Amino acid sequence: MDGTPPWHENPAFWEAVEPHVFPPETVEKAPEQLDDVLGLAGIDGGRVLDMPCGVGRHAVELAARGFEVTGVDATAPYLETARERAAEAGADVEFVNADMREFRRPDTFDLAVNLYTSFGYFEDRADDERAARNIYESLSPGGKLVMSLTSKEVLAEEFQERGWSEADGTYLLEDREVTDDWCWMENRWVLVADGETREFTVSHRLYSAYELSELLREVGFSAVEVYGDLDGRDFDEDAERLVVVAEK
Repeated sequence: MDGTPPWHENPAFWEAVEPHVFPPETVEKAPEQLDDVLGLAGIDGGRVLDMPCGVGRHAVELAARGFEVTGVDATAPYLETARERAAEAGADVEFVNADMREFRRPDTFDLAVNLYTSFGYFEDRADDERAARNIYESLSPGGKLVMSLTSKEVLAEEFQERGWSEADGTYLLEDREVTDDWCWMENRWVLVADGETREFTVSHRLYSAYELSELLREVGFSAVEVYGDLDGRDFDEDAERLVVVAEK
């Protein structure tokens, strides 16, 4: 072991890829996405847990709409950006620097959101269960969880071994490989900026609609509904995302 933290615990990784993960056009989609999320959840007020919250694009918008919001993320620099965004918007948000495997606030929230493929980072599936159980236990009775991620089914339709993007003069090159019988994604991310090259290994678990639904039922959720995008379309061959709405 060389002592290097896993990619999802490495602040240097998150800082380096922020322009690619959260470009302006992604941030600007937050209001429309939340219209869909709130519609699926059937909620128009109350307490919301956004975990992980990243740079706060959804948390700040929720607070601006009058929700009582707690945003949780393990990446301290992202929380600083989120706090700045909240201050600029005049939004009151509680931000907590914590790992989703550790954060739990029993029977507190009416809604929890986990968006933008922010689940399945951990090598041990038991850690995914732990994070999901923390969300379940943090919800009030009748509270709902809305998750959105790329599923096995969607990935199988659109998978590409290589790709690249550019943001603020930085180029991101990606090599992708699906392993372990379509249970795991291995990515090599190469960032090129100002003549300097940095390389990161990014890996995560892949879930099918059935597998994610079963995991959520295992940790206690009583009802789980599956959709093909945040707009509530069917989860079929035309699905763009795996969206799950689960009720405590």
